Amino acid sequence: MKKVVLSILFFILTTFSYSLVESEFKVIESKNTLDSKNLLLDINTATESDLLKAGISKGYVDKILEYRDITGGFEKLKDMIRIDGIGKKTFEKLKVKFKEVDKVKLKKFNINKVDDKTLIYYGLSKKEIQSIRKYQEQGKVRNNLEIKKIISEKKYKDLKDYIEY
Repeated sequence: MKKVVLSILFFILTTFSYSLVESEFKVIESKNTLDSKNLLLDINTATESDLLKAGISKGYVDKILEYRDITGGFEKLKDMIRIDGIGKKTFEKLKVKFKEVDKVKLKKFNINKVDDKTLIYYGLSKKEIQSIRKYQEQGKVRNNLEIKKIISEKKYKDLKDYIEY
């Protein structure tokens, strides 16, 4: 009888103490930036603090935020390679911290006023940028027919909705 009473008492105490501990501690997550399944960051909405807490160095965090500020966001994670200082090896290390990106609307840019860094961020090659600059020596790029002559057909299709003249 003594064992039964002790067993019941032990059961009541452990159940009660477990519910106390469970109710006192709650994990708080940023719903905007963390994927609820595996806690991966959304590269387009993660704050500087979120990126730093994930173990990303301040230098890369600054570059990721600058890229987002200039372009409006990442269309795919692989776009990180467009950032100076993030090559294939660094990309492989960083991509595991992020979930696949949702559809993002890039910002428009004026082809005649934008700098080379921005053009690289939008995926233009150095050769295409040189062709644009050479064309601009003779005057402004005035319309889509002119830009189609300067950059590749694929690049034009990708960027036509974002280029202003």
